Amino acid sequence: MLVALFTENRRLLKETMTQSEELYHQANDRKYQIFQTLKRLQDQKVETGHFYIQVVDYLTEVTKALLHCTRPAFEHIDNHHHGFTQEQIYDLKLVNDGVDNIFNKINEMLRERDFAGLDDVLTMRDNLFIVIADAIKNQIKRLKEEQTSTKASMLYLNILNETKTMVLQSRNLIKSQAYFLSQMKSADNGAAENSGVTAQEAQN
Repeated sequence: MLVALFTENRRLLKETMTQSEELYHQANDRKYQIFQTLKRLQDQKVETGHFYIQVVDYLTEVTKALLHCTRPAFEHIDNHHHGFTQEQIYDLKLVNDGVDNIFNKINEMLRERDFAGLDDVLTMRDNLFIVIADAIKNQIKRLKEEQTSTKASMLYLNILNETKTMVLQSRNLIKSQAYFLSQMKSADNGAAENSGVTAQEAQN
């Protein structure tokens, strides 16, 4: 999205916004279907239900934050407002690099189903929040010196705040997903053990 915003590519921004809307609606639909999913859980997996609820809630919040970045970005360029300054672009690129690193790590953990790197994500998140805080401070200085337009400043600060929300909820999401899969595995192991005992008793 940021590249499209930096280059004021209206078509690409619209596509990104449309994709974000679809992701949000999919996540929101899953939220409304949550009780049907919980009803299908086997008895030994009922304890995993609240972790599943957390995963769905956090996923909805992540996609909502993404949409709250992409929609204002498209509307800003679509209404022919001024784009960002080179200083703003530089700061946002630093933020974007941090976000990319975090989501690459999260995707790796989800793909491998290995969540040993949860603490690493927490550290990366905290470091990113420092970068975001510095970017906000820089923007406040620019506002005082009247180096940027009000509309661009509002969009810039909105992107930073929604990015922070998105990363925060993503870390919560991956943590809940780890707990959910761990509890599902424990439930499966417990069911297998119970089944084994029953079979042995039957043989006796």
